[in-house]
Amino acid sequence: MEATMVIRYSEAFIEQALFKVYSRGTRTVRSVAEELNVNCHTVKNWMKRKAVGSGVLPVKEKRPQDWTPEQQLIALHQTHGLSGEALLKWTPPSRQ
Repeated sequence: MEATMVIRYSEAFIEQALFKVYSRGTRTVRSVAEELNVNCHTVKNWMKRKAVGSGVLPVKEKRPQDWTPEQQLIALHQTHGLSGEALLKWTPPSRQ
């Protein structure tokens, strides 16, 4: 019988991993998980936990490539000149 090792990840690591997952573009959750060297199911559990903990039902978030031309133009205008933390806090047009 093989013993499995339980790995504990810090909340900071989990938050960074979720940021990567939610801003992955056309990549799959599995590919981001592999890049982070984390089991795909673990990442999906983090996503579920985050959705439940926020009190908001998870919604299928539109990726930038799925935005309408109008939403893309709005995003371009709103983010022009933003950097750092201001850019991270920006909310996409589909979520406003």
